[in-house]
Amino acid sequence: MKKTFWLLGILVSWLLCSCSLDSFLYNQKKLDHYELSTAVIPEADRTMYTFQSQGHTLYGFDVMPVDSNNTGCTVLYCHGNKNSIEEYWYRVEYFYQMGFRCFIFDYQGFGMSQGSPSASALYSDGRAALDFIVNTLHVDTTRLFFYGYSLGNVVSIDLAAASTHTYPVCLIAESPFASADALFHTATPLDLPGSFVVDDHCDNAARVRAIHTRFLLLHGEADDFVPWLTNGRIVFENAPEPKNLILIPGANHENVPQTMGIAAYRDSIRTFVLP
Repeated sequence: MKKTFWLLGILVSWLLCSCSLDSFLYNQKKLDHYELSTAVIPEADRTMYTFQSQGHTLYGFDVMPVDSNNTGCTVLYCHGNKNSIEEYWYRVEYFYQMGFRCFIFDYQGFGMSQGSPSASALYSDGRAALDFIVNTLHVDTTRLFFYGYSLGNVVSIDLAAASTHTYPVCLIAESPFASADALFHTATPLDLPGSFVVDDHCDNAARVRAIHTRFLLLHGEADDFVPWLTNGRIVFENAPEPKNLILIPGANHENVPQTMGIAAYRDSIRTFVLP
C-alpha cells in the first residue's frame, strides 16, 4: 500500500511540475515564414495580414475565391492545437473549393504569431480576429459563419456565445471537447480536476448553451483522443435548437472529412451554411 501511494505521489508531482496549459492543450510550432501550397489556392487569391491581440502581433490569411461559384459567405476558421496554419491549409482549400471566403489565423505562440498560448490568449485572439475581419476587412456580417476544429472550438463557441450581433449566421463544431476537465480525464487515470494542469476549464459544453444561431456538430465515432460519448455528445445535447449532428462511423479525431469523403464533406457544409 505504501508503495502504491509513493508511486501515486510521484505521478501527481510529475503532472503538477511538468504539465501546464501550454504542454497539455497546445502543440505549437514557431515559424519565421509560411510555406503554403498553391496547388489549389493561387497566391493571387490569398493575402497575409497582421493584427494585434494583448499587445502581440498575430498573423492570418484572407483567402478569397474569385470564380463564379463564390457564395458571398465568409468563414472565420479557428484551427486545432497542432503546429500552425500550415497544418490546416488543406482545410482552407476545402472552403475555397466550396466557394467560401476564409480567414484563418495563428493563435499566440503559433506559426509567426508572437506571444505565448494560454486560455486568456485564446479568447483574446478570437475576439481580435473577429474585430479585424469585421472592421478592417469589412466582411459581410450577414454572410459570416464560424468554424472550430478541436481546440479551435474554445475560440469559435466563445465568440458565438458572446455575440450580441446578427452574426454568426451559423456555427460549425468539428470534434469539440466538452471541457479541459473531460479531456484531462480521457488522458489520465487520475481523478483530478483539469484545472490542476490547465489555467481555465475551457468549458465548451457550458458555453454552447449561450449561442443564438444554427449549430452543426461533426464528430468521429472512433475518436479516441476526444471521445464522442464524453465530449461531443455533451456539447451537442447542451446546444440550443436549431441544431444538426453528423456522427461519422470509423472516423477518428483528425480524419472526419476524409472518412466522410471530401465531396460529401463539402456538400454537407455547403448545404448547412446555405439552406
